[in-house]
Amino acid sequence: MRTTRTTPTSRLVPVALAVALAAAPAVWGQTPADSNPHRFPARFPTNPTPTNPTPTTSTTVPQATAQGVPDTAFVREVRTDNLLEIRLGTLAAKRSTNSAVKQFGQRMVSDHTTMGNEWSALANQLRLGTTSALDATQQQLVSRLSTLPAADFDREYMSTMVQGHQNLIATFQRLGPSAQSPQVQQLAAKGLPVLEQHLTMAQQVANQVGAAVATTSTGLPERTSTGQVVNNNNKATKAARADQDYVQEVWRGHEMQVELAQLAQQKARDSKVKDFAGNMLKDFRQYRDRWADLASKNGMTVPTHIGNLHQDKVDRLQKASKNEVDRVYLDIVKETLGSMVPYYQKEGRQAQTSAVRNLASQELPTIEQHLDRSQTLERQVTTASAKVDQKGKDKDKDKSLSNKK
Repeated sequence: MRTTRTTPTSRLVPVALAVALAAAPAVWGQTPADSNPHRFPARFPTNPTPTNPTPTTSTTVPQATAQGVPDTAFVREVRTDNLLEIRLGTLAAKRSTNSAVKQFGQRMVSDHTTMGNEWSALANQLRLGTTSALDATQQQLVSRLSTLPAADFDREYMSTMVQGHQNLIATFQRLGPSAQSPQVQQLAAKGLPVLEQHLTMAQQVANQVGAAVATTSTGLPERTSTGQVVNNNNKATKAARADQDYVQEVWRGHEMQVELAQLAQQKARDSKVKDFAGNMLKDFRQYRDRWADLASKNGMTVPTHIGNLHQDKVDRLQKASKNEVDRVYLDIVKETLGSMVPYYQKEGRQAQTSAVRNLASQELPTIEQHLDRSQTLERQVTTASAKVDQKGKDKDKDKSLSNKK
């Protein structure tokens, strides 16, 4: 086990943390306590195991009840993650000799108890039948931190907190908006800012105590054969962090294309434009999720919003008149994909990590095809619109001549 240099506790208490803890909004409502447990998902399971709904005698089923395995599994994961946070936070409050770490652990117990209560109440309301209990890996983590020498506890605990909250945020961002139940969507949206605040605080304290964080496919800090956390100054971790801005920008662009395609499918008049929007929706949903998955695996976070510039384009299409929707949609797609292609060709190929370079290379040909198709359709729609306008002018002219006679 490592040895550490003793540092006076008072030097480890940052003003920023104290302000963050004091100013944090109390966004979680109070609901009945729940004693159920679970874990930090590194990645949400692709094929979650179905859970049988809890039997009920009521004949009135709330809207979105038992919406399907995805919602059930998501809720179960969140409830388990909350229990693990509570267990580890309680441990930190008892074992740590660092006031900043103790304060952080107490905050985790408070916030995640309230959070867990809300998710448990929602599970009961929707009759999802989810139960929660720490799995073997999580139990092992709790046991290991319980027996660590005091000198190593703070670094190990804060490493776990940073990685755990990165995984939670990625899961909420990926699965919250796509949940089948509106109640699940709302509660996930409500919790995301709290988790992001927790991550900021965790990173602050982790930096003070010299915690090392490296990402693995399990979602927990990478460890050596002796159980120590691998230091985060390795080449792979630095490369992944260097690519985060690119990954986040690509995700924003893909999410924007998804929102635009959804609007076009609803409002477009030309069947060819509707079909094009359907293909865009299918491809960019898949691409967006792949980038979110890559971010999760590499300790990155995806944005919570597409950004003002992208949102302006979505708003522009939303406000377009019936006669203008097709042309506006194709014009926006042509413009945005036209910018995306060189962005992939240059920045994508210069990315630090092979995973980012490979994903950009895989998507580029399809994006170029969509760009060509949007340009062709725009010309067709513009020509058709011009013909309609000319017919209208001709009719008005004929009508005017007839009135003169």
